[in-house]
Amino acid sequence: MPALDAPMPAMSQELATCLAEARVFEKLGDMAGVRRTALTHLARFPREPAVLALLGRAELLLGRPACALAPLARSARLTNHFIFYLLQADCLKKLGRLQEQQETLERAALWMPQTGTAYFMAGIAFEGIRETDRAIRFYRQALTTLPNEAALQHRLGRALVEKGETIGALHYLEQALATHPDDPNYLVDFSVALEHAGRLEEALTTIEKALALQPDNPEAIHNRGHLLFNLNRSAEALAVFDEALATGRDCSKTRFSRGVSLLKLGRFKEGWADYESRWKTSQTLPSNLPAPLWQGESLKGCHILLHAEQGFGDSLQFIRFAPQLAAQGAIVTVLAPPPLQRLFTTVVGVSHSVTDLPANAHFDYHCPLASLPHRIGLTQETIPSAPYFSVPPEEASRQGGPIRRLMWAGKRPARRVVGLVWSGAPRPSHVEAHAIDQRRSMPLTELAPLFEVPDTVFVSFQMNGAEQIAEAALPIHDGTHDIRDFADTAARLLGIDLLICVDTSIAHLAGGLGLPVWMMSRFDGCWRWLEQRSDTPWYPTMKIFRQPRPGDWAGLVNVLKEELKAYMPDTLAAVS
Repeated sequence: MPALDAPMPAMSQELATCLAEARVFEKLGDMAGVRRTALTHLARFPREPAVLALLGRAELLLGRPACALAPLARSARLTNHFIFYLLQADCLKKLGRLQEQQETLERAALWMPQTGTAYFMAGIAFEGIRETDRAIRFYRQALTTLPNEAALQHRLGRALVEKGETIGALHYLEQALATHPDDPNYLVDFSVALEHAGRLEEALTTIEKALALQPDNPEAIHNRGHLLFNLNRSAEALAVFDEALATGRDCSKTRFSRGVSLLKLGRFKEGWADYESRWKTSQTLPSNLPAPLWQGESLKGCHILLHAEQGFGDSLQFIRFAPQLAAQGAIVTVLAPPPLQRLFTTVVGVSHSVTDLPANAHFDYHCPLASLPHRIGLTQETIPSAPYFSVPPEEASRQGGPIRRLMWAGKRPARRVVGLVWSGAPRPSHVEAHAIDQRRSMPLTELAPLFEVPDTVFVSFQMNGAEQIAEAALPIHDGTHDIRDFADTAARLLGIDLLICVDTSIAHLAGGLGLPVWMMSRFDGCWRWLEQRSDTPWYPTMKIFRQPRPGDWAGLVNVLKEELKAYMPDTLAAVS
């Protein structure tokens, strides 16, 4: 079943050209380009329903439902097509005009055939404006009468990938491929689902089959490079991205992916430059800050605003550069989320750490924290690796002391106190981040072999981990009671000898405090830990333990167990 913008038999050459151009912009994620294309065509053919709907859809995706309403309503009036009425109703809902939305839905129902094909078309329409939940409902309804329709199975599987429902996605995509095993589009989407499930080698095999069938498919080319990167074959990934850029067969994420491949290979100068392309793909540079973006100008006597832009871990890692800016003569203010605000006041060179800016705030420059390495020309050799977080002595004693005293809680003193963190933040609303979290996290029970190591006290620093602690019935103390923010966590970490954690924010916190950290990395490790290394220039006190195979936590934990048996801690700062 064709999408809304698929060519119809009686379509004029002008309309076909317009829709083909719009499809190119849409694949690049450039909805402003789609809008321009639609407006250019409508200037000559103002009553073309398909292009009116195209314009309305572009406005919706640009976040301008008020601008979308007129073209959507006009396309519905001209055709009485139920799809256009459904899009108009969705637009009215976004505008809060619920009574008009209900009336428009009733008109859609009058013109909508109660058939699987009609439900399928409705699903495509809502998928086109990224209303994935509604698309899934229509696709499921269509399946009741079209249970063997491969195109429908493919669309439903792809939509479930977008929702992070990987098991269901794999099921429907496998069904679609059973009848169309050589469809490159089906193979590309199946490969994405396999990647999200952590089946990386299968995903690579699948994407290579798609490329054998369609060598110029830009999405398949990018995904092959991405999978090689995840399989720790970054040099091969880089070659894929370089060729794509050289031949123009790239998608919008290619430059960014090239950047992280370079960073994973330790080629920082080129990598940081390409890392800036994140603003054109997955992130949006704030436009409401009271200062121009710092591009490396002299900071002597200047006020600069640094601001968090990604997860907590990124901010904890990159705040280390504040002292360098202060040394250049800058007055440094950091705009941080509340959990980081107090901790960042302990960083040398930070004059102010705030969670909100007053209306009259003014700065000479602003800079995202993760852009600082590029601005200062960071290399592996120039990474500031000394501890840069600190804890007031009274807080170390008040919060770290009780944890330290757990050493003497048993019949005989323990030899070591070990902190544990076994999962990251799931972020279910961000599909790719959620898939990564599923691969970097584990249940507490996976760490059970560590508890066989004698003379060891274990303390949980896993936020919201109490339920797992109770279910696992392992001898572990919960160290998270009444923690308000990262400053509290830092104080409590001073009571342990060693932190064992997955790749999440607390690894950066402990490393920034100069504490011993054993980080358990998923097989497809993050670019910042380079490739196949057990140490890191970012944190001299960190040791990295990598999964030997994708998903193999058991093998990694057994290695940790043997290391822990032999581990004798250095004496930490006294807390009592």
